[in-house]
Amino acid sequence: MKKINLFLFVFFIFETMLAQAPQSFNYQAVARNSDGTAITNSPIGLKLSIRSGNANGTTIYSESFTPVSNAIGVFTVNIGEGNPLSGTFADINWGADKYFLNVAIDPAGGSNYIDMGTTQFVSVPYSLYTASIYVNYSNDTLYIGDQYVVLTGGGSGGDVTDYDGNTYETVTIGSQTWLKQNLRSLHYADGTPIDSVWAYNNNESNVATWGRLYNWNAAMHGASSSNGNPSGVQGACPDGWHLPSKAEFEELVGFVGGGVGWKLKETGSTYWEEPNSNTNETGFSARGSGERLIEGQFQSLKETTNFWSATEQDNLRASNMILYSNQGGAPIHSDNKKVGFSIRCIKN
Repeated sequence: MKKINLFLFVFFIFETMLAQAPQSFNYQAVARNSDGTAITNSPIGLKLSIRSGNANGTTIYSESFTPVSNAIGVFTVNIGEGNPLSGTFADINWGADKYFLNVAIDPAGGSNYIDMGTTQFVSVPYSLYTASIYVNYSNDTLYIGDQYVVLTGGGSGGDVTDYDGNTYETVTIGSQTWLKQNLRSLHYADGTPIDSVWAYNNNESNVATWGRLYNWNAAMHGASSSNGNPSGVQGACPDGWHLPSKAEFEELVGFVGGGVGWKLKETGSTYWEEPNSNTNETGFSARGSGERLIEGQFQSLKETTNFWSATEQDNLRASNMILYSNQGGAPIHSDNKKVGFSIRCIKN
């Protein structure tokens, strides 16, 4: 199957008039290519199906549309007002069951639909409600809320190789493309050895799982502090990639929204202590890689991970984003530049 390079940001607007059930409600999405470029001013073949009971339940209503995306890739339809394919929209008893929306599209504007997954309506449409559903495509997997659908035959999300030959997968979140693994390199892209870089507990067997830990000066490779977006600081990152600024981390956190920490972290207890509510629905796949203290001790494996930014706080401290095993936030704060933290590179 041909790989589908689409990114959809989807949101629903449910409207009501007192207690009357609606005869339609809005569905709006932005279609983008995998590099973040919007699919603009183009017809989009769209098939929407409403299922009852569960994601694989009986289809009680389906319809098709051919909306045209606008200059920024947005297209809008009214569910209930399309070309009916089966069932009757007005006959749906929204209070009788759980309902799920299945989305299938043809980016070429025809009816050669590809199933893009199914997600539950989080509220019945006759409630006054405005919501957003995070959707992300990465490595042949389309994440829709806490569900996903695998599109086979596409390969990885684009491998990146550093100077030492380490390879990394990538993930696109909004307009940003990130490495999916922590940096493992012992050399800068120009071949210069990196000083102040460590394996956790000085054990090289930990590198494949957790990446390496770097102090801030090692991460920056002599560059000046930057809070630009993009930062313009390659630092320890491979060619074509750079160390994210504080502003770029803020963009990531703002885009993902509520529960960002849960959405950025690997699921389960292999890489994070329990209890946690990790979903990794962004595909960022953060792991609790711990840290190296100034005095040389290592701590917090599976409990925290910190990612250096290219933004200096003052002469002693620099900004970083931290994730905790038992928290859903992703605070951005500052720490001593001599501490050993992880590096996640972002595409230029």
